[in-house]
Amino acid sequence: MRHWFLTLPLLLGLALAQPFRVTDATGREVEVRSAERIVSVGGSISEILDKFGLTERIVGRDTGSYIPAALLKKPDVGLFFRLNAEALLAQRPTLVLAVSEAGPPPVLAQLRQAGVSVVLVPDEPTPEGVKKKIRTIGAAVGQPARAEELVRALERDLLALRSKTQVRRGEPLRVLYIYPRDPRNTFVCGEEASGAGLITLAGAQNAVKAVQGAGAVRGCVNLTAEAVVAARPEAIVVPFFPDQPFSFENILRLPGVAETPAGRNRRIVAMDVTYISGYGYTAGRAALELHQALYEKTGPVRINHPGFNP
Repeated sequence: MRHWFLTLPLLLGLALAQPFRVTDATGREVEVRSAERIVSVGGSISEILDKFGLTERIVGRDTGSYIPAALLKKPDVGLFFRLNAEALLAQRPTLVLAVSEAGPPPVLAQLRQAGVSVVLVPDEPTPEGVKKKIRTIGAAVGQPARAEELVRALERDLLALRSKTQVRRGEPLRVLYIYPRDPRNTFVCGEEASGAGLITLAGAQNAVKAVQGAGAVRGCVNLTAEAVVAARPEAIVVPFFPDQPFSFENILRLPGVAETPAGRNRRIVAMDVTYISGYGYTAGRAALELHQALYEKTGPVRINHPGFNP
């Protein structure tokens, strides 16, 4: 009995080595036997895994995972919606953590048949959705207590955001969310598009609602120059990709943009694509920074992800 403390670390190690059970985004109960070799499919998942201290265990990542920058040295297994089983299995993963939209389904089925634990992570673009994401990942890697720490940190960021938005008076700022897909066309994103939710969380409203017949916009659609002008946005938000060149002038050249109040006043906020649309651990901080850029600053603003330092 005198030496019980000598065996305690061993007992704890054995306990942590036991399989973990987690319910994924589809309601499937998954047994995770090992989290030693992880393939991360989804930028926000990779961001959260880093906060769990597990970046070294990531042996493969999807094309959209680049935070932390150390992931750029990891094998790229492709786009999250166009995964390849051979590329994934080549990394000898014991666990694949993927956003709920990942696929195609036959590839995921092939991974399961090969004995790989596949956990589809909830990816709802809301604060509660982010909490579910953090907790699901925490359960899958055997760190539920750390997950609760991250949730509490997120709640502190959201509280700081609410303290800003609750004191602001007047109508919410009208924001047009533009996706820079084609320099010859203006693609704007509706309420349910990835990234649009952060605009609402930041205390602004999506100006695409003002376009006649645009209430049904779910993703990103092309609008004519006349429709862009009719939306009368007071500010424009646009995602940028860290590995691609970005120019505020190119946004102003898009059809109709220069004729809007936002264009005339050059009120354009460019935000790292993972920061605005990932809904990861930094979602609260991202919404706060977007709020400050929209309401407290003038002219063009560029917002980089705090975790990307190549």
